[in-house]
Amino acid sequence: MDASAQKSMHRFRSPETWFLTMDAQSASALFAASSDVSLVVDRNGVVQDIALGNEDFYPLDLETWVGSPLEEVVAVDSQSKAVSLLQEARADTRTRWREVNLRIPSGASIPLNFTAVRLSDDGDVVLFGRDLATVARLQQRVIDIQREMEADYARLRNAESRYRLLFQLAREPVLVVDASNGRIIEANPAAAKFLGTNPTRLIDKPLKDLFAHTSGGDLGNALTAARTLGRPQDVTLRLADRADQVQLSASQYRQDFSQYLLVRFGTDADRNPSPAARQGTFSIEVLKKFPDAFVVTDPNGCVLDANTAFMDLVQLPSVEAARGESLDQWLGRPGVDFGLILSNLRDHGSIREFATLLRGELGASEDVDVTAVAVPDAETPCIGIVIRPVRRRGTLPMVRDAGLNSTVENLTHLVGTMPLKDLVRETTDMIEQMCIEAALKLTDDNRASAAQILGLSRQSLYAKLHRFGLKDMPPGLD
Repeated sequence: MDASAQKSMHRFRSPETWFLTMDAQSASALFAASSDVSLVVDRNGVVQDIALGNEDFYPLDLETWVGSPLEEVVAVDSQSKAVSLLQEARADTRTRWREVNLRIPSGASIPLNFTAVRLSDDGDVVLFGRDLATVARLQQRVIDIQREMEADYARLRNAESRYRLLFQLAREPVLVVDASNGRIIEANPAAAKFLGTNPTRLIDKPLKDLFAHTSGGDLGNALTAARTLGRPQDVTLRLADRADQVQLSASQYRQDFSQYLLVRFGTDADRNPSPAARQGTFSIEVLKKFPDAFVVTDPNGCVLDANTAFMDLVQLPSVEAARGESLDQWLGRPGVDFGLILSNLRDHGSIREFATLLRGELGASEDVDVTAVAVPDAETPCIGIVIRPVRRRGTLPMVRDAGLNSTVENLTHLVGTMPLKDLVRETTDMIEQMCIEAALKLTDDNRASAAQILGLSRQSLYAKLHRFGLKDMPPGLD
């Protein structure tokens, strides 16, 4: 071996000390333990022996490779790599690890990472292979975990953005106080406006500095009670820079092993609303206890608020679990019915008794009627939706209309005039025509939506429209 070859390979400094007395069995054990698959290839390129160091390869019958030329064992796309490995090993130069695909008796292929070492001066070579499938599985697992972490991070970031937006838009003055030192760490614009200052000037300011010295004892007692009892504590205090009295409410929460206080305050007028405001409160309380499901969404269909009846129907424990979620995941067929409801609300402002399906989180489903109204000119544009289960209505037996009755009557008159198979075919055509007419009526003659509701392609729907003479065919589709 020349000096350049020796420098290119990192070997034991004293191999004769450690391996001179090694017998053949010890050498074979060393080869098998150093790789998942070891192959002995003679100078003619024929596999002479094999050792398996990975139990996963035992059932693959790889011993059938013995006696076969290496080029028959290696997949076509890897034959040039195998030849290079043998040539480099016989030249006693350093061989690079190469990915080689081997064909197994079952007909499939397995990827292995190979290097080669010359075994004798006759040209015999040992190929050492490492299983790439395990590495690939680990890499895929790392990728999957990274995706899950990114998805969780995105959900947390979106949730933080929503709550921060609510915090900024809230009309009620709100402060977030560090319970350990009593200093303000966040203040919303309503609090800054109420106190007549800039929000940044409130940050890191002691909460007690906002109130008169005479109110210090009551403030301390309220904050201590909120920290220890865990229940909201209300107290009347006097501001430091003016004679106004404010109603303060403090409640505690924990985050990242730290304790914080959520402090809300307002005037007596805020605590004792006007009759008009109380009337609004009455309306809200009535809707909360309304026996039919009632839900308020934003113009895009994301839930803002809902009553208990809605929570029962969708099988959720509280309204907090529904806020921010799209109503489409519970109401109707995903991507179809709720899209039609929003489209009709944008066009007409309201919709009555839209028949659809409501799905619960635990797998239950129920036929419902939906009545909805859009309120685009409100201070916060929204949509109000009432959902009534069909089983609660007394009009169910009267679903049949005059058209259905006449169809049944026509079928009755046909009995005896034609064979049963023809009568069944005629009946099928009548029902199919009625379903298509109902779908077109439901979608306001939107053929794409009607086809989706019926589970048909648009071309199939157009063909049936032409067959029944319901609508003129679009150009090029007849």
